[in-house]
Amino acid sequence: MGSYVFDNSWEQERERLAGLEAANDPDTIGHLESLGVSPGWRCLEIAAGGGSIAQWLCRRVAPSGKVVATDVDTRFLEILEEPNLDVRRHNLITDELPEDEFDLIHGRFIVEYLPDREQIVKKLISSLKPGGWILLEDADFSPLTSQPSHTIMYPDSGENTASKVWRAALEIVRRSGADDEYGRRLPIDMITAGLMDVAAEIRGFFRWGGSPASAASVGTLELLRESLTGTTDVTDDEIDQTIAVLSDPEQASSGPLVVRAWGRRPQVDKPGGEGRGMPPRTETVRSWLRTSPLFSNTSEVELSRIASLADELHVEAGERLTIEGDPGHTFMVIAKGTATVSRGGARLAALGPGSYFGEIALIEQGPRTATVTADSRMWLFVFDAAGFASLMNGIPVVADEIFRALARRKQADRGARKKR
Repeated sequence: MGSYVFDNSWEQERERLAGLEAANDPDTIGHLESLGVSPGWRCLEIAAGGGSIAQWLCRRVAPSGKVVATDVDTRFLEILEEPNLDVRRHNLITDELPEDEFDLIHGRFIVEYLPDREQIVKKLISSLKPGGWILLEDADFSPLTSQPSHTIMYPDSGENTASKVWRAALEIVRRSGADDEYGRRLPIDMITAGLMDVAAEIRGFFRWGGSPASAASVGTLELLRESLTGTTDVTDDEIDQTIAVLSDPEQASSGPLVVRAWGRRPQVDKPGGEGRGMPPRTETVRSWLRTSPLFSNTSEVELSRIASLADELHVEAGERLTIEGDPGHTFMVIAKGTATVSRGGARLAALGPGSYFGEIALIEQGPRTATVTADSRMWLFVFDAAGFASLMNGIPVVADEIFRALARRKQADRGARKKR
């Protein structure tokens, strides 16, 4: 293996990293929010670079949480002043990590550059607490390296030159031991390492010249310029032509795909579970959640979060699921079966698959307003008070739907009382 090509000591590296941060931080932060990062969490940010995500995590988990940010060169991290940030010089290849330590581990555009990538993923997972989450982001440059390239360029007059330059740049990166298509392997390596609730998002971007993403690419080409002209048939003029496209607000092009993959370490690691894939229960829950009207507008990462919060409940016909006047500690969503809602002995409504109940007592912190009785054998998903709070605070589309439904129910109740 050669040496890592991106060096924090390069005079323009902080500017290059700033472009990557501006282009990618919004999506990264959106995923971290959906995973439920909250005060008190202990987080590990690997290859933290300029520190923008480490800084965001510090503020998110404060005051009681802590963030450990690592890199082989920590010069950009050491100037950050977050009181709950622990900066450590660390090499993922050679240095150990503590086991069962972190609620969250995040890394962006790093695993693809390391040897024994599958082992690195396993090493990171072992550092998670049982139940902890990992979010990794890496690139897939196959649209640029395919013949012909599967890229978009406007205008397309410079496409041949740009393709030549980028293929040569990626060849230099490969010589260092990197895999420029590793992003597509991330979810598979997570599954084979035994994670639950594994999911992924693959995104491509059309970027105008002068944008942050384009500025980061300009920095990459400038960093590699000497190697390009010295070890390939790419000329300075061809590099300059490609940089001109990336710098011109009237021109645009597409870049690599970005793969974001996430998963959760099981609460109990099962012997012999490695390589057996995602537990069937998790996929069953996720499959059902995808069909629920309450969760129909959630993203894949939000579905993963919801699945991790839900417990399953199976009941027989005649069992009372809530009792009017009793304290309410759970929120329930029906997967299979039917139930009857009654108040004061009078039947109010019938509930079936996709219906939910129990939210009023939790929102108003009062007693149950009705009795719900199973008409048949039922399969339900149950969220305790903390899980319901995570739904309401961490997944806005679910909270909005529950509040709208609550308003409709109260309006219907007022209408019924007026008729009486």
